[in-house]
Amino acid sequence: MGLLKFESEPEFGKLAEYVSACQPCGALEAEGYCAPEKRLFREYTGFTVDFLYASVQLDDKRIFEDYVLWFYELLCPVMADMPKHRVRALLLRHFSVVENGAEQIFAGAGLKKLKRFIGYGKRAAADAEVTGKSPEPLRYGKYEKERQRYLDALMRSDTKSAVAVAAEFLQTGIPVEDILVEILGETMRGVGELWHSHQISVDMEHYCTSTTQLASAQLYPVIFRQRRKKKKVLAACVGSELHEMGARMTADLFEYNGWDSIYLGAGADISYVLKQIQDHRPDLAAFSVTMPQYLVQCQEMVDRLKACYPDLKIAVGGNAFQSLSKIQGNWRIDVYARDARELVRWADDTFADEI
Repeated sequence: MGLLKFESEPEFGKLAEYVSACQPCGALEAEGYCAPEKRLFREYTGFTVDFLYASVQLDDKRIFEDYVLWFYELLCPVMADMPKHRVRALLLRHFSVVENGAEQIFAGAGLKKLKRFIGYGKRAAADAEVTGKSPEPLRYGKYEKERQRYLDALMRSDTKSAVAVAAEFLQTGIPVEDILVEILGETMRGVGELWHSHQISVDMEHYCTSTTQLASAQLYPVIFRQRRKKKKVLAACVGSELHEMGARMTADLFEYNGWDSIYLGAGADISYVLKQIQDHRPDLAAFSVTMPQYLVQCQEMVDRLKACYPDLKIAVGGNAFQSLSKIQGNWRIDVYARDARELVRWADDTFADEI
């Protein structure tokens, strides 16, 4: 099973149950796939309906196509002894299961659209290629050595050293914005790449996140002593999204820039966000989405907030938006920002007459 509950779309919930129950585990064993491969396939196919749902609801095939390519690249290193055409065949068989379930559960125009998007996934799987390139978790350029030092400490699970290294960056005069975005933020992006390529476990990814939150907390004495601008930002993850580093860094950078912040963290549902906006009246609401299956919840959040507070400025950002063919379109947002520094600059320009 995936992560979405499909409370408002019970047919997709039934499809997720059908797909989970119909994985070809016996066939995998008969064809020589070992236990880790079967476990991986069983675990991640649960996301298929999540991404299919988001792709259909937002009418954007790129979401599902990107997921298929991501899944294929995830399987290939684990099934390295298998010819690539067998990995593709495994994916195509999986999508046939999804299509069979759709035909039993959906009907009419809904089924027709669903099958069209499943077809996009099948074509993406059939055309998939593995680049063979190693992940570049740190990217080259400015602060490459600093990122590597910090990542090395994380990979040793050496919390004391990781925190000390981050403190040293501040002491040597590296700007707070660069520490948060260029060093800590970029390193966490690299950690995500390492998890994606199966070089680290999800538990290690969680450790890196918690340690980075601890390391960034050392910056607060500097962050909170900046001159106030009497402007307020609300920052949160949307709905079931649990990857909170982006929202946390956004709130911290706004505080450093003189704004007051209301940080709601992960799992902020619509009713909670509405209550906080009513109580605090922020000038800007900023939402972070890391996993593309939560884009639907984000759009619903934006629509609801604009209906209730039409003058409220709304910003969105996060890795999930890279899977959208077009971000603005029918999204009722004021800005999409690629990183927190870009959003802070936009906010200062937008509210320049009031600061």
